[in-house]
Amino acid sequence: MAVLAKQASASSHWYTPKGRPAHRQPKANGDGERPTNVRDARRLKLLPSVTTVLNALGKSGLVNWQLEQVGLVAFDSRPTDGESREYYAKRVVGASKETTDDAATAGSAIHAAIEAFYDKQEVPDDLLPYVSAVEAWRESKGLTFIERETILVNRERGYAGMCDVVALGSQGQQTVIDWKTRKTIEGKPVRSYETEAMQVAAYAATRWGEEEILKRRVYGANVYVSRNEVGRVEVRAWMPEEVFEAYQAFLSCHQIWRYVKGYDPRSQD
Repeated sequence: MAVLAKQASASSHWYTPKGRPAHRQPKANGDGERPTNVRDARRLKLLPSVTTVLNALGKSGLVNWQLEQVGLVAFDSRPTDGESREYYAKRVVGASKETTDDAATAGSAIHAAIEAFYDKQEVPDDLLPYVSAVEAWRESKGLTFIERETILVNRERGYAGMCDVVALGSQGQQTVIDWKTRKTIEGKPVRSYETEAMQVAAYAATRWGEEEILKRRVYGANVYVSRNEVGRVEVRAWMPEEVFEAYQAFLSCHQIWRYVKGYDPRSQD
């Protein structure tokens, strides 16, 4: 179940109304850059990314996994002599974040390898099994990828984002696909996080149009590539009715985001 999050993720992304990334801004003292914040967005009339909007909701599955990493580090580590409870707690949490960072790094590498393959570029040998599994799935479904890594801008609704794949099914079905990587457990199915269908639906409504969503003509899919079971790929297909329902949920989330942030990025000139 999703819960309201107290604060946005540090990885919030922003775009200009023309679809240019604006994730970072120059520091006032001229020494480098810093992440873009809502104050910047108001001044520059920026659009939040789909994932930034969805950060208004906490992802319980992800949060539980992060808490498990803290527990595992605590189990394997003991306070040193003279170490305070507060310092020990901070050390454990910091060490657990290394696992999260490692997972993100591995996920980014797999994602990049998939893109390199479809761009007809060289793929590192150690990543080929992941890519081959994805391509085998694509071929089995008769999917045609017509756009990849495309920035979609929805000025009317006030958001933008990078869509992994826009595709057509074997019978011309309008589809949006989002890659995900997971650490899987052998014999256990992959469970989707609550916001993943909403993310796909937000891209789908922008790319194919809200009218097509309302008419239940758009499909979606989250493709989960296992980081630890090499070659394992699971797919959660979203049927048109599910895409429609997820899009309504996303719009509600966007309303919450606008209220919490005190900023309405819709249809700005």
